[in-house]
Amino acid sequence: MAGPEQDSGFEVIGDGVIDDRDRRRGPLPSEPAAGAGTGFVEPVSEAAAAAWADALASFRSWWFWLAGAAALGISWGLAAAVVAVGEANGWFETSVPTAVYLLMGAWLSIAAAVLGTLWGFRRPQPRMAGMLLSGLLRGVAFALLSGAVLALVAVAAGGPIALAGAAVVVVAVEVGLFGLMGAGCRACFAHTVPAAVLAGLLLLLLGMGNLAAAVLLLPGTMATGQASVPVNVQRDAAGRITAFECVGQLHTVEVANTDRVAWMAASNPAMIYSALGAGAVPAEDPSAWILSGLQWAADGPQRDVPCLDGESSANLPPSSPVVLTGLMIQGALASLVLIPGRMLSARRR
Repeated sequence: MAGPEQDSGFEVIGDGVIDDRDRRRGPLPSEPAAGAGTGFVEPVSEAAAAAWADALASFRSWWFWLAGAAALGISWGLAAAVVAVGEANGWFETSVPTAVYLLMGAWLSIAAAVLGTLWGFRRPQPRMAGMLLSGLLRGVAFALLSGAVLALVAVAAGGPIALAGAAVVVVAVEVGLFGLMGAGCRACFAHTVPAAVLAGLLLLLLGMGNLAAAVLLLPGTMATGQASVPVNVQRDAAGRITAFECVGQLHTVEVANTDRVAWMAASNPAMIYSALGAGAVPAEDPSAWILSGLQWAADGPQRDVPCLDGESSANLPPSSPVVLTGLMIQGALASLVLIPGRMLSARRR
């Protein structure tokens, strides 16, 4: 087995420029001290101490806060641009300031994925627990900053301030999960270029590709089914059917099996934010109908077409939270690059 004094397999990228901490403060957490173990299982206290030291060094760097401020500004700009185009084409029925507020939270979720990947890519650590903890600490810091800005936007726009709380949770978790992906991509290769390409492809897949694929495949989910007549129909404050009973003979209806493609979009950070935000706002709020769209699609045609196959609402299976589905998919992808990456990195030592 190679000694700890040998190269760890990682390159120093942009010392003092791209790296988000000052190396003059001491050795990087990714550089194991003499006698440090290289296994997957390390004492939690050591991993936590290394993660805190790494995150604290980032917090002292103006690059970290500049990146966060840039993400906030770009998210607001993109949200405003989308709303401006939508307003010109009559897409929005809600107020323009509220629409900007909703979309800003969605863009911030994607920005958290991008920043998490970059931070994880640049700040690899020898301990898996340390990678996750340092990513979550950075995520909490950026999430608190994002939540404060979103709360101010919510007050100005008159939107539901609870969405800012949902954004805080999503941003913190996404920075941590995508940090693992970034670190895993970096560990897979000895050189930065192929590692950066892999990280970029993962970002494109989870940030845009999954949603685009679901939208493109949606027309193919149309089919015909059999349904009876619903009676005693109950609706929620948004007007959606929540309970019903069925009578009469079956007849042919057209249905969209949206549950077949909704799982693809579930791993998109913006969709996770919208699904979590749907439960944070009152059902009568105009934004609740928009935010709950993915969950409604994941529930399948039984929620949209009552009495499908003659089944009343009491016999329908419970909903599967798309938030958990999306996070599980992201976690699985992070494991697929992180575990093999650490094995490859160990071979290169």
